[in-house]
Amino acid sequence: MSRSGARASGVTGPRHRADGGRTDWRRFALAATGALVLAGAMIATTTAAAVPVSFAVAGSPFAVTAHRLEAKGVTQFASFRQETSGRRHAVAAVGLEEAALYGLCQSAVARTPLGTATLRIRSGDHRPVKASSLALDLSSIRGDMRFHAVEMGHDAATLRGGARGASGTYGQRADALTIRHMEIDAWALTAGLFTLGDATMDVRAGEQPCA
Repeated sequence: MSRSGARASGVTGPRHRADGGRTDWRRFALAATGALVLAGAMIATTTAAAVPVSFAVAGSPFAVTAHRLEAKGVTQFASFRQETSGRRHAVAAVGLEEAALYGLCQSAVARTPLGTATLRIRSGDHRPVKASSLALDLSSIRGDMRFHAVEMGHDAATLRGGARGASGTYGQRADALTIRHMEIDAWALTAGLFTLGDATMDVRAGEQPCA
């Protein structure tokens, strides 16, 4: 994750020519900003309780980093997610009843015939991102983790807390979880409520994910 406190404004990177035309990264940024405004500072969804997630996932995971995550009502089990092409990915399905993330950065890399671009969304350090009924499909997770009241070996269909899985699948739960210096790669995220404070967004040419 970038440690810079500077607020992203505008778009960096050159304009690219292809087939005699020109890709205007500023126009692309304005379009993406419009999508963010439509989402709003509070994003309400109806699919958070539907774990496993039912929609087809994109062909590559996106990155999320945070200085610290604090969560209550944590469940985890193994599952699969599928692309529209039919390709399947093994995931760690994680459900969180309540979560707060400090110093959040989310990035997604888009590879197009005209080149690669990275969309990044950040939230300030002092106002945490808050989420309820949060469901994540993870391909990897890194950080310093502390679990409180852990229970392992549950049937995933009987889990209490954030989410349940298929009957017969190994599952585990914890009353609370703290992760410092969190880095995750995720295939999907849904939430009943997702609130970002002091959020900023930028689009940059090239592959520049959160680090």
